[in-house]
Amino acid sequence: MSTTKFAYSKFGLKANPRRAHVTLDWQGRTLLGEVTDCYRDETRGSIHLRVRHFNGEPWPIKPTALAVNVLVRHE
Repeated sequence: MSTTKFAYSKFGLKANPRRAHVTLDWQGRTLLGEVTDCYRDETRGSIHLRVRHFNGEPWPIKPTALAVNVLVRHE
């Protein structure tokens, strides 16, 4: 299965990332989940994601949109 990154413009993400299926390598594991929300951290100037596993539990971290790999896009 191929992966991509979220597309950016000079104003932020080009598309709404909600419901996208993403992966992240974290502490020797590969986390797999669905994006439920995103927000901009004004202090750091980055976009963070709230992601949950498919069993409903939230991920242990809130990664940036650049850190994750997108598997499937649902728009």
